[in-house]
Parts: sequence; structure tokens; C-alpha cells
Amino acid sequence: MCCRYYYEDEIRERMQDLLDSQGIKAAGDLNAGPGRDVRPSDASAVIFRSGGGLTAGGMRWGFSNPYDRGLIINARSETAREKNLFRDSVMKRRCIIPASGFYEWDAYKARFRFTLPDGGLMLMAGFWHEEQGTPRYTILTTDANGSVRPVHDRMPVMIGREEIRPWIYDDSRLEEFMGRIQPELVCEQDSGQIRMDLGILT
Repeated sequence: MCCRYYYEDEIRERMQDLLDSQGIKAAGDLNAGPGRDVRPSDASAVIFRSGGGLTAGGMRWGFSNPYDRGLIINARSETAREKNLFRDSVMKRRCIIPASGFYEWDAYKARFRFTLPDGGLMLMAGFWHEEQGTPRYTILTTDANGSVRPVHDRMPVMIGREEIRPWIYDDSRLEEFMGRIQPELVCEQDSGQIRMDLGILT
């Protein structure tokens, strides 16, 4: 489960470094302002295939749920390819969602933040589609590893910087990416609190 993630103050510099090093073009405002939390339905920066290359541009977080008024913000990596709503997007429209880190809440509603040990840019795996001309994405999740499990049983599927193109382009590695053990993360209890909105499906 991942229902909030965030950008720290250094996000613009880190994003630009990533785009320059990977030859990724930026399309308009990336909606990656420093010190910003990203909530379901917000627009945020996503890296995706466009034409003959990779583009970083803004998309809305969450697929509309055809059976409910809530948003589908996460998809289980174990079953995404079996679901009609996800199957085509997983196979044809994979993407990367950059972040500084993400939040999770424990059973007592205490909020924790998770980051990479080196404090680097986190790259979460996802996929997208268009709804009435608006691109929307969802984040893939998997079983939590030992660094996340004390707080929550799910975590985002993560991609290394050198794996951006393989994740987006290489269908033969899809099973590998979605089934592997995720990197260990740093977990810190967060002093701030965010209300957990209702109507969000994971």
C-alpha cells in the first residue's frame, strides 16, 4: 500500500540530474515542487514512453474505479496482469514515479516515512492510461520486506536508475521486476500527521 509520497527540498536538482543522465526530455511543469506531499488525484511527475523516447510529464494519480466512486491508486504486482482494468496498461504503458520517499501508517495510525539509505531519488514502478484525455497512473506494490513489514505488509515496487529503460521497454523482464525482493529502506516515525481519506482502494 502506498497512499502518500513526497518531495523534499532537493527534488528539483535530483530530478534534473536524473533527466540529464538518462536523456529524458521534460514536458512542461513536472509538478514536483519541493516540500510537497502528493495525494491521490494530485498531478505529479511521471516518466513514460512517448514516441521514440522517454518523457517526464505530469499525470494524475489514480485510476477511476468503474464499480465505485473511489480511486484505484495501487495495483498488486502479483495480480495486475490478471485484471481487465490493468492488463493492457501493465503490458504497454509502464512508467516510473519519482519521489523522495513515501509514508505508511501502522495499526495505531502513527505515520512513518520511508527513504533510500543514501537519501537518493526513489523510483517507484507503475503504469498509466488515459481517461477522457487525461493521463492517470497507479503504483505497483508488492509484499513488504523486513524494513517496511513492522509498519505495513505492502510496499511499492522500486526500480534502479540504470533500470528505467528496461522497466519501461523490456517486456521479457517484467516478471523479474515485479517478483524480486525490494531494497531495504530507512524508516523514521514522522511527527506530522495526515488524515487518512476514505474512498481510496488499494
